[in-house]
Amino acid sequence: MDLLRRVDRNQRGRDFVVGDLHGHLQQLKLQLENIGFDATCDRLFFVGDLVDRGPDSEQLLAMVDQHTYISIVGNHEAMMLAGFADPAESALHQLNGGDWFYCLPEDRRRRWVEKVQQWPWAIEIDTGEGRVGLVHANLPGGDWGKMIRALAGVDAVWRAGESPAREPLAGVARGILWERTLVEQFYGDFLAGEAIAREIAAFKNREMQRAGDTGAGQCTEWVAEGSKDRLAPFRVSGIDAVYMGHSFVPVPTQVGDCHFLDTYRGEPGQALGIVCIGAA
Repeated sequence: MDLLRRVDRNQRGRDFVVGDLHGHLQQLKLQLENIGFDATCDRLFFVGDLVDRGPDSEQLLAMVDQHTYISIVGNHEAMMLAGFADPAESALHQLNGGDWFYCLPEDRRRRWVEKVQQWPWAIEIDTGEGRVGLVHANLPGGDWGKMIRALAGVDAVWRAGESPAREPLAGVARGILWERTLVEQFYGDFLAGEAIAREIAAFKNREMQRAGDTGAGQCTEWVAEGSKDRLAPFRVSGIDAVYMGHSFVPVPTQVGDCHFLDTYRGEPGQALGIVCIGAA
């Protein structure tokens, strides 16, 4: 599969995006049940990092069919591919929750590697009201068109099965699978302030109370407010909005054109960041 995938509008149901799962299938099932997810017409998009840390990495890899459950590659899947291609690269993956992978028989490891090698690194979705993009970690320079050109430059290498830890793939991977430029700016410009931190904590408490005993389902995003200059670093070109994971945020968050959804680490009071981006 190409590194960039374009997806047409869902004419029959709803489209959702979920943040990093890291092996937590049961939490995903709970929230999908609470939103009444219908696999016959709804679609769920993952921003990568389905694997590692939690107990259900293999089950989540198996879940992705690229029709109803659609995923891009995250840095943890990239580490998995790199560790399989070169044992010298496996230590980094194991340090980051990847031990489960190296305990599998080689044929099972190869099966998951070959599956993930068919996943794109970025997805563009027609929502009916605009186009939104998915990348795992970051959009370098806030420029979707520039990123597309970078992906096109290494697409043939990816399709040939090269490791994402080797150049030229590694250079592109750093920019969109690893770097935290946008979310670090959010932390510095917004979360560093005590007033904003208190506001987000109060927002999270209200959302937990609203969810009640049934637990979370679809999430409401906290929307950052600010002057044009303050929001300028979070405006992107070439796409209407970008959804990302990779870096933990206390609640699903929108800042300008950027949406940060990595909200779950398996701790009490946390929920997966699941948001609806379109409905027929």
